[in-house]
Amino acid sequence: MEINKIEINGYTLYHIPNKKFKTFTVGAYFFRPLEKKGLIESSILSNMLMKYNQKYPSEQKLSHHLEDLYGMSLYVGFSRIGLVNNMNFVIRSIDDKYIDNSKINLLTESIQLLHDTIMLPYFDSEYFNLEKSLLIEDIERVYDNKTQYATLKFIDLMYANETCKYSVASSYNEAIQVTLDDIKNEYQDLMMAKKVFYVIGDFDFEYVKSIFNQTFLSICFKNNDYKLQFLDYETKQIEKINEVIEKQENKQSIVLVGYRSEIRENDILYNGMYLLNQMLGGFFHSTLFQEVREKNSLAYSINSDYNAKKGTFVINAGISAKQFNKFKTIINKIIRDYQNGFFDDETMNLTKKMLINAQYKLADQPSYGSNAIIKDINDEKEKTLDEKVASISNITKEEVIKAAQCLKLDTIYMLEGTL
Repeated sequence: MEINKIEINGYTLYHIPNKKFKTFTVGAYFFRPLEKKGLIESSILSNMLMKYNQKYPSEQKLSHHLEDLYGMSLYVGFSRIGLVNNMNFVIRSIDDKYIDNSKINLLTESIQLLHDTIMLPYFDSEYFNLEKSLLIEDIERVYDNKTQYATLKFIDLMYANETCKYSVASSYNEAIQVTLDDIKNEYQDLMMAKKVFYVIGDFDFEYVKSIFNQTFLSICFKNNDYKLQFLDYETKQIEKINEVIEKQENKQSIVLVGYRSEIRENDILYNGMYLLNQMLGGFFHSTLFQEVREKNSLAYSINSDYNAKKGTFVINAGISAKQFNKFKTIINKIIRDYQNGFFDDETMNLTKKMLINAQYKLADQPSYGSNAIIKDINDEKEKTLDEKVASISNITKEEVIKAAQCLKLDTIYMLEGTL
């Protein structure tokens, strides 16, 4: 994959040429260290930046502007990568070379919109109060969403003294107290973040640079000297398994079983852990689904998740409370069988095929390549599609076994339904 980049006035500009699509993507990442302080403010700020700016000071006006630009889309989101907070700006548009008699340069318009979204925030008190109330409503609804509630409680238990437990959904008291001045201060802090801009599409790099230079001509960004940790190495010694049962009035019980592997995406056993996760809980043919749900009828739903930034592995299931002990016994047996190499080659081969198909589907997305930018920022090299396919094909049974042997049970949490 060809990647062009240049440092300009306090930010990095990336360009990934792609002639495969009739659309292009323009975006930006603003990276800062993950902290509890500012989570609520950033969540509200991202919504305000996406919906209003000084040029288009209402959702309706901005929406009409996007419609006039042949249905251009704008998204601003707030997320995390490892121990890094990320304000993500994404604009997608059709390439005007495919529009008959178009008199609009849509690349120029999209970069201008990116500029206006970032540089011309509209801090209206009425809009702020609306976004604040919507966020508080979302936080209050967490208790009624039992899956989300159980996940948050599990995170609090397993990562009690670790930075990764911080989330917007568990910050109700902060949400009530936040003010518009707090949002303005958060915006000023955001402007000191590490900034990365990018364009993915069929353009010449010199042309892309010229438009950015013209659009951001008068701006020289300043950046704090952050140490960004895209991999989360915080962990703990497991002295005993932490098992917690909480009862609530609900028909279904939700169980989360958390393991630590200490295998992260830059480790030699990453490929084995990646495949192990999918073999266990990624598909309908996966072992957890087949053994726990289909053969033993112990779960309404079951899946697994591997966090490659942190090296943790979590099984999530909806069960009947009376089946809890049997559920744990079968889970333990499945993990032990994998650690001893007792699993089907057919499951392994089918999972590889599914993962390879998924790679091809990802490569057919117009925004394909944005992950390569994250990799480059973290001084890692993004593999080509062929290299990704080959790395999946070449994962051995021994690698899967060794990855399984690294799993250490940490926390079991059940939200027991009493109805």
